[in-house]
Amino acid sequence: MINELTVAQLDAITLALSSGRLATFDAAAGFSAGAGVLDKYSWHALTSAAFFASLHICEVAIRNGVDTALQATYGPSWPWSTTFERSLPNPLGNNFNPKKELLRVRGKTQSRETGRVIAELRFAFWCHMFTSRYQVRVWDAHIATVFPALPPEYSSAQARHVIHMELDSLRKFRNRIAHHEPIFADPLLHRHQSIRSLVNWRCPELHRWHSAWEIVTLAIEKKP
Repeated sequence: MINELTVAQLDAITLALSSGRLATFDAAAGFSAGAGVLDKYSWHALTSAAFFASLHICEVAIRNGVDTALQATYGPSWPWSTTFERSLPNPLGNNFNPKKELLRVRGKTQSRETGRVIAELRFAFWCHMFTSRYQVRVWDAHIATVFPALPPEYSSAQARHVIHMELDSLRKFRNRIAHHEPIFADPLLHRHQSIRSLVNWRCPELHRWHSAWEIVTLAIEKKP
């Protein structure tokens, strides 16, 4: 692709994207010797987009699973449950604050529509719901229902811990993609497998459907 561009075109593209940004890609390891900087850049953009589609499926499936567990524990209007609200930590400082996040979203919802709250809550909130704080409160009773295809050797606590670790890594990965940060140094095959595993544990039929159209596999294979 880069060989088809004139010097003037290359200069214009470099100015638009910034030479400093392109220098990061120019120096990136793990590409073939003949890969040009714009070949690397376009591959990275398309791969990031491919991952975002799969992350979408994973996040929606997970948050709806948490909703199932919270409804079973606190009722269908769990965002307005005083007991649930009290279970959320309220840390000081710049750390993520689950209680403030719930109150922020709840305050934007004029009617008591749980679905609207689910759609507005940040990914960090759903990750937080898999911390050990909710092992006894929520997951001992409901993790097998929400994740019916978990590896049989996992205990409830082990499953919750693994899900939390994988989700938190994917949350950070997702944020880098959303902010257009380089992800080529990430273990992309592991990230892809993490998404696939979480989706499969949540719903094998969803996993099979997602596997039929996801394009992360193809994107990784096309790395220049």
